[in-house]
Amino acid sequence: MARDAHGNLVTTSNAATAAAIDIYTADWIGYGTRLRTVFAAADADPGCGYVNACAASVHMALEAKKGHVAAQPYLERMRRNTQGATDREQMTIAAVDAWSLGETRIALAIYRELVDRHPSDIAAAKWGQYHAFNLGDAVTMRAMAEAIMPTHRDTAEAWGMLAFAEEQCHRLGRAEEAALRAVAMRRDEAWAHHALAHVYESQDRGGDAIRFLTAQAPGWATRSIFIREHNWWHLAQVHLDQGAFAKVLEIYDSQLWGTWPEFAQEQIGAVSALWRLELSGGDGGPRWQAVAAKVAARGHEHILPFHDLHYAHALARSGLDAELEGFMRSLARHAVAASDSVWPAVAFPAAQAVVAAVRGEHARAAMLFLPLLSQLHRLGGSHSQRDALLMTWIRSALAAGEHGAVEGVLAGRAKHRAGIGALQRFIHRARRPRQLRAA
Repeated sequence: MARDAHGNLVTTSNAATAAAIDIYTADWIGYGTRLRTVFAAADADPGCGYVNACAASVHMALEAKKGHVAAQPYLERMRRNTQGATDREQMTIAAVDAWSLGETRIALAIYRELVDRHPSDIAAAKWGQYHAFNLGDAVTMRAMAEAIMPTHRDTAEAWGMLAFAEEQCHRLGRAEEAALRAVAMRRDEAWAHHALAHVYESQDRGGDAIRFLTAQAPGWATRSIFIREHNWWHLAQVHLDQGAFAKVLEIYDSQLWGTWPEFAQEQIGAVSALWRLELSGGDGGPRWQAVAAKVAARGHEHILPFHDLHYAHALARSGLDAELEGFMRSLARHAVAASDSVWPAVAFPAAQAVVAAVRGEHARAAMLFLPLLSQLHRLGGSHSQRDALLMTWIRSALAAGEHGAVEGVLAGRAKHRAGIGALQRFIHRARRPRQLRAA
């Protein structure tokens, strides 16, 4: 037996395995660049089920078919080596096994129980938050962070985890307090930067956001591609909300596209940035073609519903009609066969609505979107990311003359996100026809 840096037992006789797990844990919770270390460690210690579970998780977190294929040898070793593993390790293995079979709700439930039993396991809490986020379960995200706080009050990344979860639960004051505490402990805690970006956006504090994020941006260069690009995405959104289209495109060209264009998260960030730019009146121009080509090359994976909506938008916007048709047929088949109801109930009709909106079929898009508005959180993604879907519905509904419906939905939305400048402008647009009639 060995112990990791947080005192958790690891079933191995190889001291190098425990050292590699420490690197993996630090870089998983802190978005470092050394996660690949865990692959070599698992290869060198095939009898350690836990380290192989960690390696499989990193592969599957690529959110791509090739990642799941690459995970298979590690999953097989993991499953063969549960005997003699600790309770914490066995629960981790069970969660990873469930995930590999597409049962992410079961994986989340296991991680939720695991952190209650073993609050020192911050890596498990981070994986639990990852799954809860993709399932649109902000309450469980917060519960995960709260469970580990008694043993991780001195861990900056734990405060960053709590901060984002609080923001997703609309507790903005607590989110800001936790994020600032994380940054005070570790200035380069990039997930806390991310949480503050959300808080500032929700409170329409664009000046604070630009000053803070711009000051922190140099440090993101040492972080993983996901958080580096995603934090830049947030900075681009703040500039977009202030109408600085040229600045948004400058950030897009220098930070959001081209580092690893095959990476699902880079594709999602790029699609989202261009989508929101055009919803605000800008133009992504030929940039769509490069993104759509990479999306088309993915084939029909259907790993996360949130991703599929972005893929559908990119294919439709770039005019790849044959590829789009094949993608939508495949998505329809997947929705019928999927065990999770989010695919047929939300993802497929939302994808149809997205495509209709791109094609200018606004009445159809508005009709398809309207019954889904209260369920969009089930797709995963953050409030800020899902705003692209809400704004797409608003644009189509306004084009179809449904101003009253838009005003009603936005009034409810404003209870939690009253500071979003773009939403306030849409409220004004929705009310204006009635005001003109009254005059």
